[in-house]
Amino acid sequence: MNFLSQINKYILFISLIINGILLMFVTGIVPFFLYLSIIINLFLAWYSMVCLVRANDIEEDMILLMKKNEAFLDDLENIYSLEMYYGDEYLQNLISHSRHLVNDFIDIQENYFDVEIADIEEEEENEEEGHTPQEE
Repeated sequence: MNFLSQINKYILFISLIINGILLMFVTGIVPFFLYLSIIINLFLAWYSMVCLVRANDIEEDMILLMKKNEAFLDDLENIYSLEMYYGDEYLQNLISHSRHLVNDFIDIQENYFDVEIADIEEEEENEEEGHTPQEE
């Protein structure tokens, strides 16, 4: 299948070149440049659509990765809150590292995508004060 798609691409390119040469000999140079301009504009429009789709996929993957990391952080905090592990410094360091990682993901999202998200540390400070951002 890959071989056939390569052949189709080559036939398409050869057809575009031969049609352009034929157009230039039959009608002149100005219609040839118009033809060339249309071909280039169609290619650029296609390439723009491919780039937008890729950027959207990257954003969705980044959001999914961040949600998974937040779920991991919640699980760690639940384990840390158990009496058996309460006060364990290794779990505390792991929770702290996970928070920093989530905040790094948030920074990357804010830099590269049009997303406005509050940091986890700010949410925790609000929870410790006894009110959530929804109450404000």
